[in-house]
Amino acid sequence: MQGLAPLYALLQCTGISTITCFKLADYLSCELSQIPSQPIANLLGAGLTRAQIAQLRADYTQPIERLYAWQAQANDIDRHIILCTDEHYPQTLLQVSDRPLLLFAEGNIELLACHQIAIVGARRASEIGKQQAHNFAQQLALRHWVITSGLAQGIDAQAHRGALSAQGGTIAVLGHGHQHTYPKHHCVLRDQILKAKGCVVSEFLPHQPPKPTNFPKRNRIISGLSMGTFVVEAQHKSGSLITANQALNENRTVFAMPGRIDDVNVSGCHALIKQGALLVDHVDDIDLYFTDLEKPNSCPISNNNNKYSQENLSHSDLLDSVGFEITAIDTIAAHSNLPLPQLLAKLLEYELRGKVAAVSGGYIKLRGDNYV
Repeated sequence: MQGLAPLYALLQCTGISTITCFKLADYLSCELSQIPSQPIANLLGAGLTRAQIAQLRADYTQPIERLYAWQAQANDIDRHIILCTDEHYPQTLLQVSDRPLLLFAEGNIELLACHQIAIVGARRASEIGKQQAHNFAQQLALRHWVITSGLAQGIDAQAHRGALSAQGGTIAVLGHGHQHTYPKHHCVLRDQILKAKGCVVSEFLPHQPPKPTNFPKRNRIISGLSMGTFVVEAQHKSGSLITANQALNENRTVFAMPGRIDDVNVSGCHALIKQGALLVDHVDDIDLYFTDLEKPNSCPISNNNNKYSQENLSHSDLLDSVGFEITAIDTIAAHSNLPLPQLLAKLLEYELRGKVAAVSGGYIKLRGDNYV
């Protein structure tokens, strides 16, 4: 961790972006960690002001000690501070020109080295869109892809839940420090990810709160970690398109799901397809695109030993009575032949497992053998 102090100093230097840091290292013919200790004349010659040099050489002992304290306060979940020079720094992210100097991670950092697909989309997604995100994430996780997304409402949340339902690996990238959760009610989902041996990662210092400007920066990490980015629903101007464009800029593949031409929620997907994104209507469109990629037989998560029993569950009488369109509770009761208290208890169980969703007017099924 000896390299933490100089990298932290670079982060505190006003007006120096991460790209500038790497350019400075090239110009000065030194390592990133050696920039603050370069002779003042060399730093001035590189274009830094005396105020910036003073920031580089300030004493950051106390804030760095607070970072170590954050790391040490972990209970059942491991905490990590990953430098861009560390062996645990994700190789795919090293290829991003403005990659973060530091990453703060909770949970299973082995997932960062696994092959990942980013699934992103609208926060105010339709029920069908959320259902598709869940299903595709589930199916890709069963094929040993790690699912990466941003823990946002809508598509992101369902992508994480889909991976969890298949007992697969999932990574949530935050737009704020680890001491916050946004949206706040996703603290439950975040805990579920960590308990399932997933990973939560951020470039922001643990105390930094969510700000609108943070999320476009967060998006470059989502796309940078992933082999490809799959956009399920997105309007013309949305954060999902920022993520997709960043993926294109880094020569990563972009996939997009089409929809009705009069649906504003998929207008961004159609625009991406026009620009060359690959149209997706089946999980094979993504998985078989990477035919030459050697994926492991399993992801490094402890609960992969539990046999996933989607086939048995999906054919139960109760699940068969719930359709992909809104199904009234009376209809479900009539088909399932269960007493109402037992029916409601079972529906709650399936809802917690991510198999059905309670909506206005009844329930909808969230996955099916023939749906993806």
